[in-house]
Amino acid sequence: PPRGGGGGGGGAEAPAVQDSFRAAVERAKKRDLAAAEVYWGRHEASPPGGRVHVAQWFEFAMAHYNAHSYQRAAELLVKVVELEPADPRGYNNLAMSLEAAGAMREAKLVLQQGLSASPDHHGLNYNYAKLLLDDESWQEAVERLVVAVQSDPQNADIHFYLGAAMRQAGNGEVAKQAFDNVLKIDPRYAFKYINTETNHDYEHFVDDERGLLDTLSGGEGACRGNASHACALRDIVLDLRGLEQTLGFVADRQIDGRKVQLATGYMKHSFAYGSTFYQSWRTVFNNTVLMDAVQHAKANGLRYGVLGSSIGWHVFYGALTWDLPSKGWEILCSQVDISRKLADRHSLRANDFISFECADALAADLGGVHIVVLAFSRDVNLGKVLNEKLARELRPGALVLSWSRILDAQPEFKRAAVYKVAVSWSENWGLYVYQRKEDE
Repeated sequence: PPRGGGGGGGGAEAPAVQDSFRAAVERAKKRDLAAAEVYWGRHEASPPGGRVHVAQWFEFAMAHYNAHSYQRAAELLVKVVELEPADPRGYNNLAMSLEAAGAMREAKLVLQQGLSASPDHHGLNYNYAKLLLDDESWQEAVERLVVAVQSDPQNADIHFYLGAAMRQAGNGEVAKQAFDNVLKIDPRYAFKYINTETNHDYEHFVDDERGLLDTLSGGEGACRGNASHACALRDIVLDLRGLEQTLGFVADRQIDGRKVQLATGYMKHSFAYGSTFYQSWRTVFNNTVLMDAVQHAKANGLRYGVLGSSIGWHVFYGALTWDLPSKGWEILCSQVDISRKLADRHSLRANDFISFECADALAADLGGVHIVVLAFSRDVNLGKVLNEKLARELRPGALVLSWSRILDAQPEFKRAAVYKVAVSWSENWGLYVYQRKEDE
């Protein structure tokens, strides 16, 4: 592939500067990769002292890596390894670049080479263990992570993956010890995985959510022995809020998400986790267009559906608020298992009132669905395909709620409303409501 592959703006304008190396690094950091390569070429052709120092190869490589130009980063890191064959950092970063570029086999080989020279290096053992988890080699991954944590005992990431591997190996007690070590180092560790770090008022929104659910249901005392939908929703939401903050949940989701990502080739961000506060959801659905759609669905035996239903949030919201049959499709089967168990605990899957299917959104049967929530981060490469599926399978008047504006490009849909609401990852995020137009 051409050097600098990975995109970037600014073309190849590279006016003469005093320090071509520094200019190359700065342009790469700004993702002006074509210009970065021009400056790097000048530096290579005439480096101060007569040679390019290994530290410069490394710094330029990492600038490419951070600009998501992984293949070029790997090319540069090969040179780092050649110049410093005994330094484990070169192997480690080369493997990470190859992995990010999708070259998993090559990444594993590089890590093995590095480990043959530096068997106790924490980074090499840690990254090799993560690849072993992809292969479901649980015990070997545990062994590598034990070595890694001995070399770097204050690294919360290593303790976390040790706990994750132990869970998969069936050793829950030792997994709990590893997770306890994570929390000693970083008590809020889970929050970076459930996308709440960017919402500094997350806990306040959770408190408001509980207050609303208590008001609607009558609270804990009124719900004791009460099988009403309001009480079921309160119990389920409280369970889900507690669950999403546990390291066991996060660990299982990481392993399941990684496995499905490798199997499908979908972008990593498509598997990001997030949740919507119930009060935000109610704010949106108080809209006249949406309430009319709910009444139409109930009167005509239609359903409410969620693509990317995760652990069931939006499905439970719709079914238990409106008494409307609802279904969720989720590609991570571990999340579907959680949703089904919660539904069964409250006898909600009887007569197909609530259902969950482990399936790709592209395989979902949207026949009979009148309201659809797109509750996942959509892969831009699949956007057009999914848009066309929605246009093809939804009937005129059907609504689609999306966290992105991607349906603006689909002529069969029009915007019906736009909201800014609090979600787990933001205090003020846009939710776009689209309506399927009448066929011309």
